Amino acid sequence: MPTPTDLNGRPLALRAVDWDALFAPRGVAVIGASDRAGTQQRAQWEQVHQRLTARGARVVPVHPTKPDILGEPAYPSVLDVPFEVDLAIVLVRDPLPVLRDCLARGVRAAVVFAAGFGEVGTPAGSKAQGELARLASGPMRVLGPNTNLNVFQPWRPDRPGRKLAIVTQSGYQGRPIAQGEVLGIGIRSWATLGNEADLEFADFAAHYAGLADTGAIAGYVEGFKDGRTLLLAAEAAADHRVPIVLIKVGRSDEGRRMAQAHTGHLTGSDAVHDAVFEQTGIIRVDDIDEVIEIAGMFCHTRLLPPASGGGVAIYAMSGGTASQMVDMCASAGLSVPRLEQATVERLAEHVPWFLRMDNPVDTGGTLAGTPAGRAVLDLMLADPGTDVLLAPITGVFPGMSDALADDLIEVHRRGTTPVVAVWTSPLRDDPAHRALCEAGVPLFHSYGAAVRGIRALVDFSRFVAGPRPRVADLPTTPSPAAGPARAVLGRRPALHEVDAKELLVAYGIPTVPERVARTPGEAVAVAGDLGWPVVAKILSADIPHKSDLGLVATGLTGPGLLEAAVERLLATAARVAPSASVDGVVVQPMVEGVAEAIAGIAHQDPFGPTVLFGLGGVLTEVLGDVGFRVPPFDRHSARRMVEGLRGSALLRGVRGRPPGDLEAVVDVLMALQRLALDLGEEVRELDCNPLMVLPEGQGVVVVDALVVKGGAGERPAAGAEGKP
Repeated sequence: MPTPTDLNGRPLALRAVDWDALFAPRGVAVIGASDRAGTQQRAQWEQVHQRLTARGARVVPVHPTKPDILGEPAYPSVLDVPFEVDLAIVLVRDPLPVLRDCLARGVRAAVVFAAGFGEVGTPAGSKAQGELARLASGPMRVLGPNTNLNVFQPWRPDRPGRKLAIVTQSGYQGRPIAQGEVLGIGIRSWATLGNEADLEFADFAAHYAGLADTGAIAGYVEGFKDGRTLLLAAEAAADHRVPIVLIKVGRSDEGRRMAQAHTGHLTGSDAVHDAVFEQTGIIRVDDIDEVIEIAGMFCHTRLLPPASGGGVAIYAMSGGTASQMVDMCASAGLSVPRLEQATVERLAEHVPWFLRMDNPVDTGGTLAGTPAGRAVLDLMLADPGTDVLLAPITGVFPGMSDALADDLIEVHRRGTTPVVAVWTSPLRDDPAHRALCEAGVPLFHSYGAAVRGIRALVDFSRFVAGPRPRVADLPTTPSPAAGPARAVLGRRPALHEVDAKELLVAYGIPTVPERVARTPGEAVAVAGDLGWPVVAKILSADIPHKSDLGLVATGLTGPGLLEAAVERLLATAARVAPSASVDGVVVQPMVEGVAEAIAGIAHQDPFGPTVLFGLGGVLTEVLGDVGFRVPPFDRHSARRMVEGLRGSALLRGVRGRPPGDLEAVVDVLMALQRLALDLGEEVRELDCNPLMVLPEGQGVVVVDALVVKGGAGERPAAGAEGKP
């Protein structure tokens, strides 16, 4: 059954994958198996044979000349294997002919170990990658190429809590995550994706999220094959209340170059990736230890209830630790609420008078080794403001750290309130540390990681409890505005400013009143109708960036000034852009507002049309205060994007200025989303710049606009400019 798509051919659902062929095969052929000592193919044959036989599969080698491999009868081709082959492990250097045989044989899944495809960046590699993708476009699913066999690795069954699933595009980067077993984290499975010619991150993430005992998904990603499937996978994970915690490399220019060289992915704008992660509940971290510890925390604790305030109660062994933890929580936006007076009074029965007995509670260390330490923990947990208990263990002293560990294990096992411990003491195979790991107490090894982990717990709990737009609800038929908009797009090869605004008007986006004049006298007549003062701008589809060339005149308060400005603009245009076709001069009234902003659309790999909003108008690129949203998003998400900007205080009213019309801003963002969905690649880029935000209740108005049609090539560096 074909996967449903939206107006632009992007999927509205993830494809169905026959996962049993990969994870529970009955018949397996290892093509390229060898018995030659010291070879990789021999080690891989022995590994696969042992692991998949243990799962109940019949595993046979395939070799063109040898009758057997290490005593196991071999077959010259997969076509000669006398039983149904669910899974082929392809170890040969040139896998394409073998995969053609697998497809003809009806093999349902294949793992391709060979490298030398899209990741090498050569025409031959790209051609081979394309051919492999073509072979995988039918009923046979392919993992790889350029992958390994970690997906078949067995894991310890005795770890506490729910299981961690690992999805990485680098085998070696996944290895330290898998070593989280030492910290008491149970591993479900580890998929190494390689080049993703077929099976991709989204396929595995959605599959793992849907399994009953998955507590979290941890990943290392260099780039996503398809932004839409990522949205769908994140949606599935949120539906199952399973967080995705990942490292996405490419924050730096060098990191982006390395990532592309490694996997052949287009890493895309890092700011857009951050926005998508925030929009979909994906937890991004930069440190491999934090991936392990934060994902492990989710495996070992429950999410917070919807009404939770996210209050953190801190049980400290010293006043210095308590002070530092409070500061770090405050910097992360976490609440450290005061305990109720009744709680404080009861704490006074156990905590010496000279120690702090409100939140944070300073036990002085010595209480931890006495019954009073456990009583203090119980009182803090019982306080109505406590949603998470944070307990840093900062010193290993017999009778203290081990006693505190025992108490934390006990309160963790109750399961009523999440308990997070921080172990900053030396390890040296400490029995208390080992006991915390074995019991599944969420454990961090730095204050910063613990605070970021709790922040992630609070944020993800709120995310899954709130309303979320669904990819499946994206439109499959054009809106009534699409017809008039396409008529504007078809008017001429490139659109000028007036055309661009007509396109916006079709979607209900307010634009400034304006008229086109061809002579100074016409301009004066127009200004008389519109009202003074006015702005005059050259109108030409060939000159998108008018301010840069001195082709905008503002603050014109009378006929003489306007006539002189029009003559100057026409002469300047003839001089600086002699080949440009000039359609006259746009005259429009000056507009002042609470704030200048930019709103628009840009296509960002791998997500497609992306809606942006920034403060600063023509200075947005300098200020860098921009947010992004990828469809689908709702009004709540659009408002969060605007309110998350550094300069959003301007829209709330500062220094006696009135608040801006935030609802009208959200209206524009929702209209741009619909325009982007209707027109897709037909509009490659669109800028409303400046978008003047008027006082609350008075709306917004676009005073300049630029549309780059699909296929128009690279856009110049700056946006549409010219403040009226």
